Amino acid sequence: MGIQSIWCLLLILLIQEIESDWLNCGFILECHCKWSSGKKTASCVSAGLTQIPRLASEIQVLDLHGNVLRQLYEDAFVATELLNLQRLNLSGTHLHFLHHNAFRELRILIELDLSDNELTQLSPDTFKGNDRLRLLVLNDNPLSQLVVEQFPPLQHLKKLELSRCRLRRVHPFAFVNLRALETIHVHQNYLSYLHPDTFNLPLLKTLTLSDNPWFCDCRLRNFHEWYLTSNLGNENLVCIGPNSKNQVSWRDLKSIDMACPPTAVTSPSIIRTEIGADIYFGCLIKGDPTPSVSWTFHLQEISNSSNSFSEIIIYRYRLRHFDEYRDDVVNKSAQWVNVTINNVTSEFAGEWKCTAKSVVGEANAYLTIFLPKARMATARSAPNYSNLFIAAGSMLAMAGVGIIATCICWKTRRRVPPSRSFTDQEKKLLDTSLAASCERTSTEMGSSYGFEMFDRSVSMDSENCIEPVHITIEGPSGSFPPPPAEFALPAPYGNIFISVQVTGHNEKYPDLLGGGSTLPRRSKTCFLKPSYDNMGPRVTATGSSTWSLPGPNTELGEIQGSVPMTTFSSEFTAL
Repeated sequence: MGIQSIWCLLLILLIQEIESDWLNCGFILECHCKWSSGKKTASCVSAGLTQIPRLASEIQVLDLHGNVLRQLYEDAFVATELLNLQRLNLSGTHLHFLHHNAFRELRILIELDLSDNELTQLSPDTFKGNDRLRLLVLNDNPLSQLVVEQFPPLQHLKKLELSRCRLRRVHPFAFVNLRALETIHVHQNYLSYLHPDTFNLPLLKTLTLSDNPWFCDCRLRNFHEWYLTSNLGNENLVCIGPNSKNQVSWRDLKSIDMACPPTAVTSPSIIRTEIGADIYFGCLIKGDPTPSVSWTFHLQEISNSSNSFSEIIIYRYRLRHFDEYRDDVVNKSAQWVNVTINNVTSEFAGEWKCTAKSVVGEANAYLTIFLPKARMATARSAPNYSNLFIAAGSMLAMAGVGIIATCICWKTRRRVPPSRSFTDQEKKLLDTSLAASCERTSTEMGSSYGFEMFDRSVSMDSENCIEPVHITIEGPSGSFPPPPAEFALPAPYGNIFISVQVTGHNEKYPDLLGGGSTLPRRSKTCFLKPSYDNMGPRVTATGSSTWSLPGPNTELGEIQGSVPMTTFSSEFTAL
């Protein structure tokens, strides 16, 4: 073997080793690299990647479907040197942010799949630099709208897919830079209207529009005509609204059937003015076909008129500035009907009505004019303060009289003397039961030891209804409880003086009270029956009385015989 043969063998081995570098897929176990359709292909489907992998720079086809990339920043493929990509699949990668220069350096990119992601908008410069792009798939992205010149000039783009993108509005110039487009899919979106120039592309052959909520009124009339004459598809498109055309096929509709009923709006809706002023108001009318307009007041149609007092001028004009590519198509028929009234009088006050009529309906709008009523003005007189001073003085005088009366009542209020402590003999009288009676009958003796004592004031008039007090003293003597709680000060009690003295005044019959005692008198009412006599504050006073037992013929008699104090029981009756 010659030297030349050796060099050839080494060169073959070197080429094989170089070629084997891209097959190892950067030692990423989840990726598989192979030849497919004559191209170096790397399949990294659902490989758990969160960013663009580092593979051999000669990779031409990269499939990243099912990974979680979320975001692609500027020149995302430059850092990994994957600049030879011709086909790139990024479907289902949860993309929600896409930098407008993310694909800028992929100069030979032919196919790009961005379907089933979370892209809500695309910058018009997103695919700038991808001049060789032929297929662009954007299905299942919530884009909602396409703006003017949504795509940069892509002279080789043949197919564009925008199905299930929730599109509601497509600008008439959204595809103006895609002059090579042959197929566009926009089915299963939320489109109701389209301008007839939206798909006015020279090479367009296929257009899918099915499963959109088409509203077949005047706004769709021109596009409906364009589609039926374009022969771009064999789909059976149906209307969703209005109600009269629900589920009606486009091919069964005529242009005259696609109309917009009139609408009327007054501006302003309320006018407050004065007599003699000049006022201006109007009514904005829309509808297709163009409706007729009239103003009525008090059921009479108003027209241009004038008299010696007032003048009415009605002027009609259409909107002068209308952009058919930006404004609603129904605005083409919009008109303003203005009313001018010079030198307003009271006869113009009330409700005015604006009426718009066409073959497809009628609309009314209302305006109210208010004129204030004339009022007589009166000059205000100076306030009279004399009545105010009199009223204030009277109130002060009444307050002073009340205060004086309160002080007098306080000073003249009956005061009850304070109480003091009792002696042992006085405590015996506290252990008595008191009974009241309004009758002037003599008290039956409770025992043979009983005796009766009459107060010298028994001659009091019976009209005062002073009830007799029955006092029973029983022995033996002992401790006496304190007065009941209901006898606490102050209490409106009077006092009666009871004086007792024993004849002989010896050791056998000692002085019962040791001097004298004052017991409280009960209230002078015969209607209250308390369980106790009104035991109010009490004092003792020195007095002289005589013990006696009642005799058969005398009011008071002397005590005969000895009576032991331990069994002694008597009754006192006092007024």
